Amino acid sequence: MRATRRRNVGLLVLAALVSSAAFATTVRRMNLEDLCRDAGRIFRGTVLEVDEGSVEIGGGTLPTRTFLIRVDEGLKGDFTTEKEVPVVELRTIGKSLPVTAGDVRWVRVLPEPPALAVGSSYVLFVTAPSAIGLSTTVGLGQGCFRITGEGQHEEAVNELDNVGLAPPGRAESFAARGPISYARLASEVRAILAGN
Repeated sequence: MRATRRRNVGLLVLAALVSSAAFATTVRRMNLEDLCRDAGRIFRGTVLEVDEGSVEIGGGTLPTRTFLIRVDEGLKGDFTTEKEVPVVELRTIGKSLPVTAGDVRWVRVLPEPPALAVGSSYVLFVTAPSAIGLSTTVGLGQGCFRITGEGQHEEAVNELDNVGLAPPGRAESFAARGPISYARLASEVRAILAGN
């Protein structure tokens, strides 16, 4: 009885922490300059592998998802090499299962980082790893641009359909929403980084 009571109190405390954390996870709208400033690394890459795992923290376990990404073009930051190929191992928070206690069921209320698909190409604005080795894309879906098309017709679009991407004073040179050419995105990023 006493153990059940402690467990229920622990679950209530956990639920309170998670629900209060949800209010703190509101993601602010970011333009291209903001993304460049807040990213530890910026690169175009192709996802090679995805692995599910976990990390021990605070006496508990947090699910993780690790992406092995080949760097096709590095724009900012340092990259390790594996068999003479630059790669990034991006470890993010994984998908957690709901917690059930009796008739009560809690589900995760924190936003999930973008799900990257094996074989797909992206431009990623990635945060520096935390103390436990976790990173994410800056602004969650804002810093994850999926590349579609081929050659001169490659386009890049983030999870917000590129809304609000224009840096201050440059709104007239960007469409209000929708994909932009990959060459243009890379050029804009290089210009912003050169100015900093």
